[in-house]
Amino acid sequence: MRKVYEIKDKDLIKDILVSAEYGTLAICMDNKPYSLPLNFVEIEGEIFVHGAQKGKKIEIMKNNNYASFSVVESYSLLPSYFSTDDGRASPATHMFKSVILDGQIEFVEDYVQKANALELLMQKYQKEGGYKPLNDAIYKKIINATCLYKLDPQEVSAKFHLGQDYNEERFKRVKEHLLQRGTQKDLDTLKLMESLRRK
Repeated sequence: MRKVYEIKDKDLIKDILVSAEYGTLAICMDNKPYSLPLNFVEIEGEIFVHGAQKGKKIEIMKNNNYASFSVVESYSLLPSYFSTDDGRASPATHMFKSVILDGQIEFVEDYVQKANALELLMQKYQKEGGYKPLNDAIYKKIINATCLYKLDPQEVSAKFHLGQDYNEERFKRVKEHLLQRGTQKDLDTLKLMESLRRK
């Protein structure tokens, strides 16, 4: 990873994990990789996921609990001519933020911890409320029947590719093109690019 893109700030990393709608869990059994997109919630640095108690991923994780979890926030795609007018294709790029967490899967059996994690999942994905909290007795059967597991990360890496290494000439050219194209994603991308440039 290029050092200019590497992010160490724990608050910035947490922001991505809190805002991302889904992440990709990568697991492996008998040298055969398996990855799947999942809804999740981050709680004190750990990644919690729920699902059925049986299935391919559960079987794999019970045999090999090492896993990698990745989250990506996509920003503007920059065509090559945003950066140069000499006809080269190589400056074409995509702006993004990403986090990768490598660690081990643990199955959560404690009822209170399961109810709390599922409540936080609901708060993340149904922010408007409109449901009874998951500590209500009506959920006991459902919670007991739900599989909850967490990734305890031993290694966390993050990368922001938002033009931190652009010289003034390239930055100005890209900025002009983003403003001209003017989508909401472009304006959000430019705001992030400018904020990282001020640091």
